[in-house]
Amino acid sequence: MADQSEPAPFIASAPLMTVSSRLALVICTHNRSQSLIETLESIYNDGYAGAEIIDVLVVANNCLDDTLVRLTEFRHAHLEARLRLSWVEEPQPGKSYALNTGIANTQHAVLCFIDDDQVVESGFISHLLEGIERYPEDGILCGRIWPAWDGSEPQWVHAREPYAIPIRPFPEFDLGRESRRICEADRYPSGGNISVRRHVLLDIGGFSTDLGPTGHNLAGGEDHDFLRRATAQGHTIRYLPKVRQLHAVDAQRMSTPYTLRKSYLRSRASFMISKRTKGPQAYMLRKIFEHSACAVFTTDSNRRFFYMVRVAASAGELAGSLELWRAMKKSRECQHSNSSRAGALASLLAVFMISACVLAWALSQGALASTLLPSIGVAGLGAMALLGKSLADFSQTGPQLRHEVLRHFRLYSALALMRLTLIAFGILFVQGLLGTLIYSASTYLLQQTPSTAWGAVSAVAAIVVSTGFQFCRHLLLLPASLMASSHYRSSRLYPLWRCLTPRGLKAAEAAFAITAIILILAAGTRLLMQQHWAGVASITAFSATLALIARRLKARSYPKPRKADKPTARPNVLMIGSDTLRADRIGKRLTPFIESLAQQGTLFTHCYVPCARTAPSLVSLLTGTWPHTHGIRDNYVADDQTRLKVPALAHLLRREAYTTAVLSDWCGADMGKFDLGFEYVDLPEDQWNLKLFIRQGPKDLRLFLSMFVHNEFGKALLPEIHFLGGVPLTDELGVEAARLINRLGASAQPFLLNVFFSTTHPPFGSEYPYYLNHSTREYAGESKFAMARLTDPWEILRRQAEPREAFDLEQITALYDGCVNRFDDEVRRLLAHLDATGLRDNTILVLYSDHGMEFFEHESWGQGNSAIGEQSARVPLLIIDPRTPGQGRVEHVVRSIDLMPTLLDVLGLPAPTGMDGVSLSAYLHDADAKIALDAYNETGIWMTDIPGMAVDHLRYPNLLEMLEVPDKQTGTMAIKPEFQRPIVQAKDRMLRRGQWKLVYQPLESGCKLLLFDLVSDPGCISDVSAKHAEIVVTLWKALRQIIDADPDCSPISLTTSGVPPNDGAETEQPTQVA
Repeated sequence: MADQSEPAPFIASAPLMTVSSRLALVICTHNRSQSLIETLESIYNDGYAGAEIIDVLVVANNCLDDTLVRLTEFRHAHLEARLRLSWVEEPQPGKSYALNTGIANTQHAVLCFIDDDQVVESGFISHLLEGIERYPEDGILCGRIWPAWDGSEPQWVHAREPYAIPIRPFPEFDLGRESRRICEADRYPSGGNISVRRHVLLDIGGFSTDLGPTGHNLAGGEDHDFLRRATAQGHTIRYLPKVRQLHAVDAQRMSTPYTLRKSYLRSRASFMISKRTKGPQAYMLRKIFEHSACAVFTTDSNRRFFYMVRVAASAGELAGSLELWRAMKKSRECQHSNSSRAGALASLLAVFMISACVLAWALSQGALASTLLPSIGVAGLGAMALLGKSLADFSQTGPQLRHEVLRHFRLYSALALMRLTLIAFGILFVQGLLGTLIYSASTYLLQQTPSTAWGAVSAVAAIVVSTGFQFCRHLLLLPASLMASSHYRSSRLYPLWRCLTPRGLKAAEAAFAITAIILILAAGTRLLMQQHWAGVASITAFSATLALIARRLKARSYPKPRKADKPTARPNVLMIGSDTLRADRIGKRLTPFIESLAQQGTLFTHCYVPCARTAPSLVSLLTGTWPHTHGIRDNYVADDQTRLKVPALAHLLRREAYTTAVLSDWCGADMGKFDLGFEYVDLPEDQWNLKLFIRQGPKDLRLFLSMFVHNEFGKALLPEIHFLGGVPLTDELGVEAARLINRLGASAQPFLLNVFFSTTHPPFGSEYPYYLNHSTREYAGESKFAMARLTDPWEILRRQAEPREAFDLEQITALYDGCVNRFDDEVRRLLAHLDATGLRDNTILVLYSDHGMEFFEHESWGQGNSAIGEQSARVPLLIIDPRTPGQGRVEHVVRSIDLMPTLLDVLGLPAPTGMDGVSLSAYLHDADAKIALDAYNETGIWMTDIPGMAVDHLRYPNLLEMLEVPDKQTGTMAIKPEFQRPIVQAKDRMLRRGQWKLVYQPLESGCKLLLFDLVSDPGCISDVSAKHAEIVVTLWKALRQIIDADPDCSPISLTTSGVPPNDGAETEQPTQVA
């Protein structure tokens, strides 16, 4: 820890300096005490004589030398009143961690970052303060850095064009004698002499911990990544020529191995910052070969060294592309990657197909024309018919973007359509081949000659029977999977559906299996008697692979629990969430098991999410911060904005030796899109991606394929349809979670496992019999199985602009309640498995949701559309700590951002500086504890005008006009930068304090404030702002503080509708709201 002798250094929990201290010099150091002291000597000998106090903060990054001792000695020997030296320790190795610690332990208006191997020139501080005053509009200031040459350096360091070394082994930055704003064409300065204003740090966050050196290795890029993110957000960089530093130059930095290694690592980091995810390219290898040849075939030493450095840089680019590509495929995070699983399953299918073809040859006595050709022909015709029907009635998932955007993806679309058609052909061929095999086996046993015509009839019959069976199976057991890809009215299928029963489906399966076994045994016996060894081998291989495939196609059951060896030192954490779960649905009627859990722990019945949209809500939950703090305001986020500004729960637990994992179906893709720190990731890809929508294909083709992909083969080989939006995979996800609990429980490390279900998300299509639990078999409308006309996530958003009359509301709420039943049952199954493993007594359980759901309580449906009602913003939050007696229901106001600090608190871990949430651990011990909290919520992006929206409400264009695909390589859809600020400014916002709720609605001129008393009016029907003006003024001040802290909000006009003057609220300074 920092030295505690006088004068005391400031530390993370201490107040940070006086108001006169607006500048702090931050120096990060690692085991380089002598160089650090030289840097400090230069600062203290700078000649600064101003009246303003300057703080000097040293961050000792995992220092094992005498750094702390020498800092103490230096401070006692330099009691300079104008310069105030302090230090903190950051145990996590890595310069980025140290830089972020420096940011967190200061509150100064400007931070100047200085490396520990650089010295400042005389007048450095005065010139910097002058620049801060003179250029207030520039968020970042930088100065010159010169190498401290002493004449012993090699000749190549002074080489000029064309052989100047592009990546120098030492910082060097000089743009001349005149101050100017750095433009896009200029190169960025290094991080050793940059000064950053506080508002820039609040806007873009700190330095990326994925980049930068650890110890004294040569990795880097954290500074350029930071500057790139800052300029992308509109912040400008000002060059100050008089703010000069000299960088130490030692012999090691001049060596050839050092220079080549640094060139390699910096080029690798630069490529990773660019986030180009196309993967390794041929031009990278070509550059390596070309530069190598130029280095070998020359006699000029400068030219040779120049091309050696270029070879190293090109190799770094190739390494960066490989690393990014692997990260994109999640092969580094998933212990069982999809690619390896796909390879194993593809091998199994290959063995099956080869053995089937050999068996067909044996049974037809060499007449393959009667077996293979009919199967190929029928499959080809079927695939072409599917393709033709799909093109004739073309309907693609996702938004209809501008034609110029879609034109870019024409070739990609054609290839994707060809791929789906080939997969359809493969499925049809396997079905047809099984039919012709049955026919060939029959003729073989009857000693008849097979014919091509009857072979074709057999193939058609097998395709019709097997496809029809799969259709019936899905129609009864998971009809949502058909509705998600259907053009047609579901009511046409009701007569067929009424004939189906689970017992009937099982009987059909048994009949198929018995028939297959009889034919295989009979044919195998005859082949054996005839000593047809090739036939015997093929029928044996065919039978084995068919059994394996059938087993993998069969719905998997929960695995046998594996007993954990012994409890870990710290408890495990199991988080179970369900998308769109309303708080008012938790109770004995719909969730009897979860209700019973409430008696074992603490159920917060009035927990509010800050934004009722999945991405911002989940990021807030897992970082403990408001959306305007972490920067994710809705679901449409560009790739370069997915690196979060704040640490997430999994990041912090990984530092404490936790194994972290996350599982989800289609709703949880955002937990893989953003860097939330999970090591094991089993998630679908980003659902707001144009390439994904294209790969999902048109509806008719997708409808056929969707009947065959709800299994391991589909997940590995066709994940875009396996994880199709609107189709919950509750049973599969529960089984995967149980398997992972077995694996994690066998380790000596504690674990954090987050399982997020889409069970309760629109269109509310649950499995049999749950969709009938609150409905009737006699219902004949179009929403019998799922909410009608919601066949992909885009339609779910689009229909949120439709009025109440467009929906069969009673049936829809019945479907929703059935989904809630289904989630309750899956939680029961999963916790029964946890009990059986012996882990329950050492596992903290959290049940949560990302948002609720509005069913026209306030003129609209969906989530995140209204800040008035409780139904969208309020979610259940249940925490069970087996070490603490349960407190039952707690009705005090809490926030989802309070979960992360609560978990860190009960685990005995410190919370990082800058979290907006607070610990709720007091409630876990006493339900009557008093923690006065204000809940805050803001609306999401509206697709179009929402029913009931005021005429003069702030608006923005239709969502389709605001969307773009900034990176055509990834296909990620995002909001155009010019619309991001107007969208945030047009959000409705809500503040809940005790029994009162204040709602803010921005208008074209001023704003409208509404006040509701939730004790007498829990439905928020009657605005009582006129009766309680003093309450409005008090809550408005608190809400203003949150809004004013939002960097994307302009100052709010104080012209309000129906509210008395703001009683000085316009002068209120923004502060942290607890």
